Amino acid sequence: MPVKKHFVNRGLQHILIEEFLASELDNSGYAGCSLQKTPMGTRITIRTSRPGIVIGRRGSKVKELTESVKEKFNINVPTIDVETVENPELNATIQAERIAYSIQKGQNYRRATYGIVRRIIRAGARGVEVHITGKVTSQRARHQVFRAGIISKCGTPADEGVDKGVCHLTLKSGVLGIRVKIMPESYQLPDEVKILEGIFDRTVEEKKAGEGVDEFYDELPAEVVEEEIFDDVSDAGEVSISTDSEDKLEEIKEADEDILEDLEEKEDTELKEE
Repeated sequence: MPVKKHFVNRGLQHILIEEFLASELDNSGYAGCSLQKTPMGTRITIRTSRPGIVIGRRGSKVKELTESVKEKFNINVPTIDVETVENPELNATIQAERIAYSIQKGQNYRRATYGIVRRIIRAGARGVEVHITGKVTSQRARHQVFRAGIISKCGTPADEGVDKGVCHLTLKSGVLGIRVKIMPESYQLPDEVKILEGIFDRTVEEKKAGEGVDEFYDELPAEVVEEEIFDDVSDAGEVSISTDSEDKLEEIKEADEDILEDLEEKEDTELKEE
């Protein structure tokens, strides 16, 4: 099998499994699933806000799902794990399912949607957008939009920072499509700038003139300090040279005089020979 066909078939299998689980786990807070290949078989992780309904009494529901997935999709040794969604109010798929469930019970679509929107904003969302399409109250289909807060429409923030969920509801009048978009407050937009507090409150200590000079002299060896390089720190003092250095200077001068005398004698002898 070509590599391209293999990945296409894998994606189709994932979509079909998701549709099957969404239909079987109706009104159970189903928020999607993920497939993972393991040496022992295939692991299917179901994300839900109500794990008790998915697991069933003594795991009966999970066993039924495992057997049906194995038969319908020809998966060898499937294992189903249930994962609880930490904050279901910020999951778009769960909230779309809640709106559909409220409308199916007979509640007005405006009242059901506004209640869910307020709950999402209270949970800490930056913005919410709900689209309802279909024959809501009459025989004529229409499109209703409910918005609250701020939500990105394009660019990277719209792809990465916005959670999207879709749910379909079948009524006597027809099929309703519910689409929910949620942008959490934790997502940082590219144009947001945060200034750290307390940086400009720090005071810089002013250094006095001559501060640190005593410490410099304390670090010097005792021999250097005895020579008294500078008489006074504030005024550039005169340089004092020790007796040993004076003797060395006299020896250098005498040696230079001897060298000059030798050179003069050589020049005189050369002139006489010529």
